[in-house]
Amino acid sequence: MNINTMRATILIILLAFMVTPVAASVYYTSSAPQIITKGDTFTISGTSAKNGMVTIWIIGRNYFDTFTATPDRFGNFSATLKPTTTEKFSSGQYAVLLQDPGASGTMEIEPGTDSSGNLTIMNRGKIIERIGARQDLKGNVQPVVAKLMDAAKIQNVDDTFLPEYFFVEEPSVQFDNLISVSTIHLPDQITGERIAITGTTNMGPENSLRAQVYNRNTNALITSNTLPVVAGNHINRWTYELNDPGLPQGEYYITVGWTKSNQAGTGLAKFTVKDPTHTTQTPLPFSGIEKEIPRDDVSTLLFLTISGVLILILIVFAVGKK
Repeated sequence: MNINTMRATILIILLAFMVTPVAASVYYTSSAPQIITKGDTFTISGTSAKNGMVTIWIIGRNYFDTFTATPDRFGNFSATLKPTTTEKFSSGQYAVLLQDPGASGTMEIEPGTDSSGNLTIMNRGKIIERIGARQDLKGNVQPVVAKLMDAAKIQNVDDTFLPEYFFVEEPSVQFDNLISVSTIHLPDQITGERIAITGTTNMGPENSLRAQVYNRNTNALITSNTLPVVAGNHINRWTYELNDPGLPQGEYYITVGWTKSNQAGTGLAKFTVKDPTHTTQTPLPFSGIEKEIPRDDVSTLLFLTISGVLILILIVFAVGKK
C-alpha cells in the first residue's frame, strides 16, 4: 500500500469515528424499569460522545427543557436532575433525547420561542417547526419527538438524536397482607407483642417515609417513626416495627407517607389490637341426653323387640297348652 492510499484510509477511518453518534443510556432510580416517581433523583448518562458537548432534551406533559453536558476525554457524560426539578413533572410519558452535534461539533437544531412565547424548533436560528404553548403539551410526546428526528434529516444538518422514554408516576405507598382492600384492614395484632407492618412503594431509596399510628376513636397520635425505603428486585419496600409490648388493646390506623409531602404518596390502613385472653372459642358439639340414634342401632333395637315379643307369645302358648 502506497503512502497516499494509507493516508486516505486513515482519514476515512477518522471521519467515520468522528461522526459516530453518541451511544447513550438513561439511568434513574426507580422501583420499576422506565418509571420514575415525582421527587426522585433522575440521572442521565451516556458514552462515546466524541464530537463535543451534547444537548439533552426532556419533553413531557406541560414540560419542555434542554440543557447541555460536557463529556470527559473518554466521551462519557452525566447529568442529574434534583428532586426539586422532578417534583414539577406531571404523570404520564416523557422523552429524553440526547443530541449529538456530529462531525461539525456545532448544533444546528436548537429549541426556541416565537414572538408569542410558544415553543419552536429552529435550524441555525430559523424556525422550522412550531410546537405550541408549553402548557398545551400532552402526555403523548411521540409527535414532538418525530419533529426533532425529522429535523435531523434536513440537508447539511449532521446532528443526531437518540430518544429514550420513561413514565412519571405520583408517589404511592401500598400495604402488604390487607385482609380487605375495600376496608383497608390489616390482620389483628396482639397486645404485649411486637408489631410489624410491611409494604411497598414506587419511591426511590434516596427517599424516607414517615409512619404515624393513631387511635381510631380519638384520632390521637400514638407514635411516629421515620422509615427508610429499601431497594427491592422489582419494587422497593418499607417496614414499620414497634417492639414489645406493642400497643394497648384498641382500634388503630397507620399512615405511611413521603416525608417531603403531607398530601402526595400517603397510604392508610386500619388494624385492631386484641387481648390474647379474650379469644373466641369454637363451640363444642352439644353432648346432652337428646342425641340422634344411629340408624344401625335402631335396626338392632327393632330386631330385639320383635324377638322378645315372639318369645313371649311362644311361652304363653306353651303354658296354655298344658
